[in-house]
Amino acid sequence: MTALLALMVSACGPKATGTSAPAQAVEMGLDHVEVDLIRPYPGATKIYVQAILPDGEPGLFLVDTGAGITALSTSTAERLGIQGEDRGGRVQGLSGEAVWLQAELPSLDIGGLIVRDIDIAVGIPGMPERTGAMPVDGIIGNNVWGNYILAVDYPADTLELGLPGTIEVPRHAQPMQFDGNHIRVEVDLLAGEEGSRDTVEELLVLEVDTGARMLLLSGSLSGNLAQVSTEGEEPIFGLGASDRVPVSAFYRKTRRVPIQQASLGGVTLKEVNAATWMNYDGGARVGPSKMTGLAGHELLSEHRAVFDYQGGRFALGPSKGEARELDGHAIFLAQDIEKYGEAAPERGLVRARYRLYLGQEAEAEADLLSYIEIVELDPAAQVLLARMRRFEGDEAGYEAALAPLNAGDLFDEGELNGRINGLILAGRVGEAWDMAEKAAAKRPEEAGPQVALADAYMARGELVQARASLAQGARIAGNPDAYLKRRARVAMKDGDRIAALAYLRRQLSFYPSDGEALWFYATLVNELSDFEPTFRADLERAMGRLHPEGRPVDFLAAAWGLLGEPEKAEELLLGRVESDCMALKKESSQQNCKAWYMAMAGQGSDEALELVQEALETEGPRADFLDTLAVVHLVRQEYAEAAAAAQQAAALSPERFYHLWQAERMAEMAELHAPPESD
Repeated sequence: MTALLALMVSACGPKATGTSAPAQAVEMGLDHVEVDLIRPYPGATKIYVQAILPDGEPGLFLVDTGAGITALSTSTAERLGIQGEDRGGRVQGLSGEAVWLQAELPSLDIGGLIVRDIDIAVGIPGMPERTGAMPVDGIIGNNVWGNYILAVDYPADTLELGLPGTIEVPRHAQPMQFDGNHIRVEVDLLAGEEGSRDTVEELLVLEVDTGARMLLLSGSLSGNLAQVSTEGEEPIFGLGASDRVPVSAFYRKTRRVPIQQASLGGVTLKEVNAATWMNYDGGARVGPSKMTGLAGHELLSEHRAVFDYQGGRFALGPSKGEARELDGHAIFLAQDIEKYGEAAPERGLVRARYRLYLGQEAEAEADLLSYIEIVELDPAAQVLLARMRRFEGDEAGYEAALAPLNAGDLFDEGELNGRINGLILAGRVGEAWDMAEKAAAKRPEEAGPQVALADAYMARGELVQARASLAQGARIAGNPDAYLKRRARVAMKDGDRIAALAYLRRQLSFYPSDGEALWFYATLVNELSDFEPTFRADLERAMGRLHPEGRPVDFLAAAWGLLGEPEKAEELLLGRVESDCMALKKESSQQNCKAWYMAMAGQGSDEALELVQEALETEGPRADFLDTLAVVHLVRQEYAEAAAAAQQAAALSPERFYHLWQAERMAEMAELHAPPESD
């Protein structure tokens, strides 16, 4: 993903309960097809396939063998005139349970193989309607796949689908249970730390789920696995999750089980990441009631997976084709050009979005401008152009692109906070306040404009009103603990550091993996040393709730440094440069990553400064790189330079609260350490 794109822009499928999924009517014709798998970017863990919908338009569907029923997005169902009915069923996902609105899809054409009269679920909470810039129309589940043999060739990025007898099932295939909703196979796990002789072998029956990313275990399994596992908390997201629920509601107690090898489908895998184990303590259950676990992308990605639904067999084997790394955005762009022609300004916005994901910034801009010339006014296009202009450092172009839009448009397109804080950073506080007030009037039912209004009030020094706006936003959001970091920022502005500490402590109690809150908390304690024992206790408690690999080690290292324990900071980050930074593809990103870790460990060396400066010379101004530069200067006690870099980062990404706080605190430090003026 490009730096510009970063500025602009589920674990398991639905399990049908209450109604069994009947076999679908298969139209005579093609009995075997092979189609491309589509991913949002090469190597992505989610795999999709295109299928023709009843209106003749192609749709993009998640390939999900963990889903008992096929699902359609709300927008696609509305376009097709399909309305769901509540017939008492429920859809169960990892994040909760939701009403199953049942409907029927007349047909689905997968590469020429046509399935008719498909039972579907409509409007499932948590089901994304986009992957990257590509619209997602739904999920194809086992009530479609179950009529066929399905072969998913991950390395070759192909999917085969055929009636029994049209696809050869490898001889080494293992038995597979299929009850009409779920498929289950035996998986033999060898658990224990790598290189350790203290291992446990466990044979489990798990669902093979192409829609899941990981190896997931669930329920009261063998106590032997507990001997080699660690406990912690982590957010678990999936279908059934409402976007109105705070992230803190999805933190779950889990165990991590190191896996040395896993055997399934007739093969043994030697390099497997740790399994996540849920529902091990007998408490309130998360996810489907009968689920014992999921064998997801982690176990499938290097193989061709063959699902023989009717014959009850499952196999993993070598790919049948050359390895490919297809990019769905390139496919969608090519299809759009083939359908509408090279010169199609009315498709400019769609193509610009695809091109940005492909790193084709100049072509994206040309497409976008051609689109804007022929349409009356499209807020989405204007905001996209504005963000491109801001990324280029063209502030006048940014403002010109946004000039035709009202405050409600800006909120709808996700640019309200960025616009308002950009005005504030430029010293145009009156304009920012006027815009925020108009947004709150135009969207009174939304919490976001209240947050923007709070920022504007704070810039005016009207802190009572800022607090009131945040409280109103929290009431609208239905979460009394919303915006705790912003409340802390207002308290800091009011000089009430004790209140700021209280808000950050509460934030950390809800979100123990929030590294930003941890770091800001540490900076305050650095000034209020009496609270150091409380901070240490809070830090240990928060980190103790998380799995070691889930801890925000960079911010944690910085916190230890502020506590006067640099050796702990260095120990935390030891080896992270190799594991994290060198895994990045671009040299400039590697350089920035190295400099960031060095600075967070308290090392403001010339090497760190040179690394991030070289990265910026290569990439041009980027908010994340400039933030690294600011922290390097801060560690070097070059306060004026740190404040300047932080201010520039905030100007490039004013929608991010983190950059706003960084700019403010570094400006304060620069002022504190400024040399006295001469007479």
